[in-house]
Amino acid sequence: MTTFIGILHIIIALVLIVLVLIQDSKSNGALGMGGSSGSNSLLGATGAQTLASKMTVWAAIIFAVTCLTLSVLTSTKTKSVVDSLPLPTAPVSAPAPTADANAAAATAVPATPEATPAASPAATTAPAQK
Repeated sequence: MTTFIGILHIIIALVLIVLVLIQDSKSNGALGMGGSSGSNSLLGATGAQTLASKMTVWAAIIFAVTCLTLSVLTSTKTKSVVDSLPLPTAPVSAPAPTADANAAAATAVPATPEATPAASPAATTAPAQK
């Protein structure tokens, strides 16, 4: 939803730029209030708006609505970068060996299984008497 509104917001912004650029700039100041009341001004003798100016107003309204919508949608989801970091944990170290543990480790002989020869049936039976 946010992506769609963001794309719509960019498109409306570009349309608004184009509409402002194609406006007739013969008026003398903001809203035609520069001292002359020509027929081309918004508050002039006729007061009629051109198609471009009507489209500009609607594009500006849509731009404002998408701007507010995006700010509301992203304000609840936005978190600080610090919030996404894992919690720090203290490193767990092995307890320091004591003197008794060092002596036991030095005298301990690793237990290795000795290879026992396979017992043959002849060796286990008593020698035959003649």
